[in-house]
Amino acid sequence: MIYLRIFFTFLRIGFFGFGGGYAMVPLLRTATVGPHGWLTPPQFLASVALGQITPGPVAITATFVGFKAAGLAGAVVATLGMFLPSVLVIYLLSEFYHRHRHNRYLRGALEGVLPAVVGLIAAVAVGMGDVSINGVVPALLAAVVLLGALRLRSGYALLILGSAAAGALLLR
Repeated sequence: MIYLRIFFTFLRIGFFGFGGGYAMVPLLRTATVGPHGWLTPPQFLASVALGQITPGPVAITATFVGFKAAGLAGAVVATLGMFLPSVLVIYLLSEFYHRHRHNRYLRGALEGVLPAVVGLIAAVAVGMGDVSINGVVPALLAAVVLLGALRLRSGYALLILGSAAAGALLLR
């Protein structure tokens, strides 16, 4: 049944997407573009972009994928599957973390995860670049936005709006 497949796919991603929404993007891509074929690579890129411009976490991409795969019920099932693990883990571990947050082993384990998350995000960026950077102009726009993001370190909304405006002008 499609709803169970959607639920358990996103439940697994929710459990193993440690490190936040961006760390989930590789898992989302593998599951949705790969074996299930719910999205094409350009659709996946659009779903992540949609998750970026809407309020809330990147993981809301699951809602889009669920809707694309099985309509409104699929969107609800995917969203529940994606967010249930986070809610459970936060509920169960919050007291433990509060008591032991100064423990050097716990701090070391949490700090050890950070480089892995950066590597996962970089891998997704390269994979998404293959789909979205398909010429000289998109490559230049990507380079300008990257430099702007590194220089500004905030104000990303301006970069996103500027990129949208540039894309609209270029398509015109």
